[in-house]
Amino acid sequence: MSKTRIPFPFVVDELSSLRPTIKHAFGFTYLYLDDRLLCCLRDSSKQPNSNGLWLFTTIEHIDSLGKEFPDLSRRYLWRSGKNAWVVLPSRLGEFEEYAFKACELILNGDRRVGRTTRGRTTPRKRGSSPTVRDGISESFSEYNSEMNALWQTTSQSKA
Repeated sequence: MSKTRIPFPFVVDELSSLRPTIKHAFGFTYLYLDDRLLCCLRDSSKQPNSNGLWLFTTIEHIDSLGKEFPDLSRRYLWRSGKNAWVVLPSRLGEFEEYAFKACELILNGDRRVGRTTRGRTTPRKRGSSPTVRDGISESFSEYNSEMNALWQTTSQSKA
């Protein structure tokens, strides 16, 4: 198994006390806590517009969660069906400050952050170490497809 570089490792370091499960796919690094998909990280030279930290949430929480990042434009609050994302682009001057704020919300158990995954059948045992898992579950692929569709829509509207 090859070692995959984790973008913005300070985020994983901040969340290490939670022992998140880490998965890599399609240029994203996904962080899970049991059956909750919390966030993903991306730092790609091929698609720099998608670089940063993406917080997973739902449409019922997107607006209040977005207010936690006061200088973040509403164009970074994305919705698709019941799912939503707060995208913290790495190109923002406030990126590190906002990333640490996101970590603080996660560490404090803020239920606005994260979504329950649909396909997980075996929860991670408490106290086990973080893992990097190869293979992509059905729900993992669905989330990635939704995100790619959102990025394509945004990229086309900017062109």
